[in-house]
Order: sequence, then structure tokens, then C-alpha cells
Amino acid sequence: MGLQFFEKSFGRALSWSLILGMAKTMGWALGLWACLMMASSCWAQELHDHAEGGVGMVCPLVKDPVARIQCSGFYRFLGYMRHQTEVFPNNSGKRIAIASGDFFREPMLMARLGLVNKEGVSFGASLMVNSLYKGPAFENAGVTLDLGINTQMEFQRDWGKLILKTGGVSWYRQSRLTVWGNRSFNRMSLFDRRPQHAVHDAPMDHYSQYVENGLMDMGVRYGSRAFQGVFLTATQLPGDVKVKGVIGKSNFNRSFAEYRDNFTGTFRVSKEMSPKHRLAVNSLRSSADIDSTGSETRRYFVHTAEWKHDRENVVILAEGGLGRYAEGDRSLGLGEAVFLDVRPKAQSRFPLGMRFYRISPQFVNVTGNFLNTSVLEVFPNVQGIGATVRSPFQSPMMGLGSPVNNRQGLEVNAHGQWAGWDVNGGIGISSELEATDGGLSFYHYVNGETISRLYLFGQGWGPYNAISSVYRRSFEQVALTDTTFVAGAGMNLKKRFNTLELQAKKQGQVLEKKFVFLALHRVNTAQREWLGLGQGWSQNFLTQTSTELDWMVEVTPKTVLLAHAAWERILGNHETDMGDAPEGSSTNVLRSVLGLERTEDVNQARNQRSSRMGVGLDVTLAPQMHLYLRHQWYRFVDPNFLDNKLRGTETMLELKMSF
Repeated sequence: MGLQFFEKSFGRALSWSLILGMAKTMGWALGLWACLMMASSCWAQELHDHAEGGVGMVCPLVKDPVARIQCSGFYRFLGYMRHQTEVFPNNSGKRIAIASGDFFREPMLMARLGLVNKEGVSFGASLMVNSLYKGPAFENAGVTLDLGINTQMEFQRDWGKLILKTGGVSWYRQSRLTVWGNRSFNRMSLFDRRPQHAVHDAPMDHYSQYVENGLMDMGVRYGSRAFQGVFLTATQLPGDVKVKGVIGKSNFNRSFAEYRDNFTGTFRVSKEMSPKHRLAVNSLRSSADIDSTGSETRRYFVHTAEWKHDRENVVILAEGGLGRYAEGDRSLGLGEAVFLDVRPKAQSRFPLGMRFYRISPQFVNVTGNFLNTSVLEVFPNVQGIGATVRSPFQSPMMGLGSPVNNRQGLEVNAHGQWAGWDVNGGIGISSELEATDGGLSFYHYVNGETISRLYLFGQGWGPYNAISSVYRRSFEQVALTDTTFVAGAGMNLKKRFNTLELQAKKQGQVLEKKFVFLALHRVNTAQREWLGLGQGWSQNFLTQTSTELDWMVEVTPKTVLLAHAAWERILGNHETDMGDAPEGSSTNVLRSVLGLERTEDVNQARNQRSSRMGVGLDVTLAPQMHLYLRHQWYRFVDPNFLDNKLRGTETMLELKMSF
């Protein structure tokens, strides 16, 4: 099959000069592979011609050297235009921006090539092309092997099956406290396109599958961590034991400089005690240089035990362990972590799930399923970013399914059907284990991705130097006033947090046209007491509410029309930093419009109001080739912070095909 493909595509016209050009562009490794493949195609052609003409002597091939050839990937073009009528005065003040290419460093072309012989030895390469359209400040990107060349060997013996893989970047997950990517509960708006979103046969399938499954397919990367090294998997071992692990480098554990030493090793041993019981032990150790001399290192280890019990209507997962973190001579000591998840199955009569976690401030792991507030998470040697990329650090207000260390919490989630609607929701409560001196931080759910594009991966920017941008998100830091401190003793309270999330999904038909409707409402609070959801905004440090609505209609089997609307409010009380307006503003917009404003409805702290309206179009141009168009009107304003004014429109065009 592979020989016929190359014979038909290239034939004899393929010259050796073209092969040498490929070797020069793609690297000698890929060039050598191409030479071998093209040569085998030419030999096959020559053998065929000589056999027909009865001329010449060519030895027949004993067997095909390649049993299977695979090629897959995607091409993605992204262009956008932004026009702002109000801008931040001291940060990225451009009113008009026209650009193409994904500024979040997502590739515009990805090709995965693989060859497998009959002995199970495979050779693969991932070719990546970044955006070629980055202006004079960047070098044009060519075809690279940034993701590396992977080799894999598979052995089947009487004592078990062994898979060994090494080479470039691969995606790996192990357990929640060791190596795990946070998927949270996948409650999101589907108006924004993600690069990882799959290209379906019909555009409407993208939204219907989300309603039916409650999950969004984002490829192998979603929920996993990037590693580079040697991967080992052993299954079918005596006693039904399984082993997996990796020794190498993790993208999240970089050194001070690219040439300095860094190392991450992790493994897992699991055993099926019965069809319903599984036990496992996990271990992770990491070390990286944090200065130019190599004398200072950042190192930590994590050891956990895991238990899974599969009952008729529920699955119980539990993991607990110990960890230690140190930087140079500074050590946080030994800390514990416990994670318990009770998940109902689809057939359960009571679809009520529960999650409990307790993660001490000494338990640190940047590859796990939680944020670290004890230490700063950074990428110290990424060109163009420096040490600016980090997650929320100061006591973040997080959604459900996003644990934080130095915190213990309980979450309850439910899912069911009501009046033809698919309804799910949850409520969470958490508290710091040790009082911290820092303030608070929160993600912007509405306009967060739009704001992050104004200053990519920037830390402490915006008119008041309070905004930080991470991958497709932005968060803001809030300072607390001196009333929360005791003189000479620092912080005198443990911050506590509440979260409420409600989502409703429905699909059906209207005027014989398929439609999907999504509604998502969130409430986050931070306060002194355990319960803040029932309190007014003045009793909470921060109160955040947001609502997002999506409506998709299938106009034709190849065309989907979208509409989007979203609102967000952020309110701070008198214990957070005050604005620079001469007088406070109303916290109740409706009362203010109607002239019914009351004294208790006025504050001088954060009074942010964000809104966004959008329309979109998904069109199938050809099988596995779609066009996506998005246009939005956005607004971000805070009458108490005079320079927090942002208003504009943004149009994005995406062309994506998979092969």
C-alpha cells in the first residue's frame, strides 16, 4: 500500500536533488527516512518494468520492510481583526490590529508520520510549522521537528507484554496527585474555538456530542502532561500487575537555563485485586538547576497510594500520599495530600457525586491536578516569555474540579434530566489550611481570552498592574487592606471560598432545524466565614458572578449559525483595595437606572462589569475541512477604577482541515 502510494505520487520524476532538498529542510533524520522510502518506490517500479519487458536481473524482495505507514495531522489558518474604541491607556493601546497566526504559539500545520514493521518496531516523527505570519519582529518559521522523532518497540513474551518508547515529546498521565491534566468538569461556553477541537463530519456534531457526553474532545494533549524521555509500559505480567513510567524531562520542570540540568522521573505499579478493586502506588521525583552555577537546585518528590472500587452504581477513587519540596537551602518540609472522588454511573438512580481534597502547603507538584500557591510556577527559559508565565498565585478563587494546595475542600455535583433539559451543577466549599499574607486572585470568565490577547503571557500589566495573562486566560490580583492583618503577626485569618455552578443543555428541532442551547451560570465568593453564597457582597472580600448563553442552529447539514451572550460582575468590599474615582458607584445597575439607588448599594472597591455579544458561522467546505467565523462585541468597565475601560469588536476567521 505504501509503495503504491509513493509510486503513484512521485514515480520516476522524483530526482535525487529533491530528496537532498528535503533532507536540508527537514533535518538529516527525516531526509534519510525519505531517501529510503523513495528508493524503495523506485526499486519497486524498476522491478515491475524489468519483469514486464523481460530485461535485466533484479532480486525479488523477500518481505515488505514496512508493514504499515501512517500519516495524520491538520492544517489550521487563523486570522483576526480587532477594533477598539476604548483602550487601556498604558498597555497595548492599539485601537486597530490585523494579524494572522495563532499568538498562543499553536502550530498552523502538524503532520505525524509513522512506520511500523512486522516485528512491532515503529518509527515516528511529528512535524510542526508555526505561523509564518508574525511580522518583522519574528523570524519566519519553517518545517521543524520541535516535537521530535519517536521510536517505539513492542515485545510479547510468555511473562508479559513490554512497550518501550523514546525520542521526542509524548503526552502522559498517571494519577491526580502525580501526573494529571486538569479537565475540571468541562463546563464551558462553546463559542470560542480551541485549536484542539476536532473537525467533525458535520459542524453540528461538535455541539451535539457535547450535550450527549458532557465532554469536549480536545485530543491526546487534553488532560495530559508533556514529557520527553524514555517511556515504559508493561502489561499482562504475572499476578495481573501493570507497570508504567517515564524518565526524562517535563515541560513544567524547567531549569534556570536551557543548557542546565533538569530531570523528572515518575512510575506507577498497579494490580487488579478483583474485577471491582484496583490498588496502585505512584512515585514522582524532580530536580532542576535554578541558578547559573548549578549549585542551587529546585527538587521535590511525591509518593502516593491509590485505590479504586467499582460498585454497581458508583465508582470510588481515593489517593493519598506525602511530598517534600526544597529550593536550595530552603525546605518546606514534609506534607500530606488526600483526594477522594465518589462518582455515580449513568444508570444510577441518584446521580450525586462528591469530591473531597486536602493538600498541605508543603505538598508541591507542578505536574499534578492542582494549583500550587506555596511556590511560584514559572517557565524560566522560554524564549520571549521569560519568567512571566504563571498560574494564579495569591489565594485563587477557582471553579469546581480545580484543587489548590494549602487548602481543603468539599464539592458536591449532580446531574439529571428535567423537562427535556440536561441539567448539571455543583457546589463547593474550601478553606486555607494556613493563613497567608497575600491577597486574592480570580480568573475572568467573560472576556478573559480576549483580554489575554492584548498582552500575551504578560504578568502584572493593565492600567493598575493587576492583570496577568496565561494560556488563553487572564486573571487579576486583588490586594487586601491592613484590616486583615495583626501588627507584628501578619495575616490573622484563613480565607474561605464558595463556588456554585449550574449548567443547562438542550438539543431539539425548531422549524425542522436542529438546535443546541447552552446556559452556564457561576458564582464564586471569598470571605472569612465558611458560607458566603448567602451573604451580601459587602460581607465577602470578593463576589464574582457570570452567565454565558450559547445558541446553535443547523441552517443546512453543512452550515451552523451561532449566537452568544455573556455577562460578568466582580464586586469587592471595603477590605479590598479602593479605586481612584472621586466617589463610589452603584453595585446594582438596575436600581441605578431606575433612580432607586440606596446607600448600601454603593461601594468604592472593585465594581467590574464585563459583557460580550457574538455571532458565528461554521461551514463545511469539504470532508474534514471546515471554515469557522466569529465576530464579537466586548466591553470591560469599572466606574471605581477610572482607567479600567475597554470596548471594541473582534472578528476571527479559522480554516481547519484534518487528514
